[in-house]
Amino acid sequence: MYFINILEELNRQLSYRFTCSKIGLKLEKYYQYFITVRGNYRWLLMFLIARLPLGRKLGELLYSDRDITQKQNYYGKKVSSIFKDIDSEIAVKLIKKDGYYLGLQLSQSILKEILEYAHTANISIDGKRGFEFKYSDKNQATKQYNYQIITANYLAVNSECLAMQKLNNDPKLREIATKYLGKEPVLVRSQMGWTFVGSKQAYAQKGEIGIPTLRFHYDLDDYRALKFFFYLTDVDSLSGSHRCVAGSHKKRKLLHYLVRSQSDQKIADYYGLESIVNICGRAGFGFAEDPFCFHRGSPPITAPRLMIQLEFALNNYGMWKL
Repeated sequence: MYFINILEELNRQLSYRFTCSKIGLKLEKYYQYFITVRGNYRWLLMFLIARLPLGRKLGELLYSDRDITQKQNYYGKKVSSIFKDIDSEIAVKLIKKDGYYLGLQLSQSILKEILEYAHTANISIDGKRGFEFKYSDKNQATKQYNYQIITANYLAVNSECLAMQKLNNDPKLREIATKYLGKEPVLVRSQMGWTFVGSKQAYAQKGEIGIPTLRFHYDLDDYRALKFFFYLTDVDSLSGSHRCVAGSHKKRKLLHYLVRSQSDQKIADYYGLESIVNICGRAGFGFAEDPFCFHRGSPPITAPRLMIQLEFALNNYGMWKL
């Protein structure tokens, strides 16, 4: 029995190390694509044509209005916004111009509630079920799996954390998303997770596929989409700041429409260093971004980063579970 337990644990660790390797991550990525296409062929059409301006315009014609029941679920009972002082018209205007808006801020009560959850709930290594641990046990989990943990997500945050549910249904965020996208959107992704300090080798192993990605890229999650990010820890240029390229959601060279990932040097050469915005902020700071902008994460060097990511889009292809 003792040797069986050892073999099972060895198999578990080898399995985890493989799924986190470059090959394993690529296989997982393409498997996710396969599952999505099998469940919704419209995703493949979107993925092929949404990178081009004409394709994005055509995609908007495929939009279907939400039914009345769904609208009532979102707006049926009055809920006060966490962001009472935000002018949605100004926010939308700035996103259209630059591709991002930096004026969001969580209330102290919401921030406190989310942080309390974050320090008591289970997090899962790279969002994989079966590899869960508490934040305080991160070093122990690293030893247990003999693997450097780079990212970890809270898989049950949307069902267990009331503050997260309030954020998901905040009327001001939905108002901004609706005005920016021009149609009533749907929440397709709601995640909270850590990005930890790690070696260059560990991040290099993840390459473009890992989270955060190490190269500038743009997302193809739908024909039109809008993301909201919230830092739950203090973030500066050395602790996992997000970077985006101002204006790149509406102007780019032809090659950049076709190739989604670009190096820092190529981005700087074409758009100029002054266009690269390094987004920093204290815990509770938030911002909105069109994911069609070139953007990338920065590996934390001095301190781990805890962040929330919400995404609204015209269509839900079922790529993420809420």
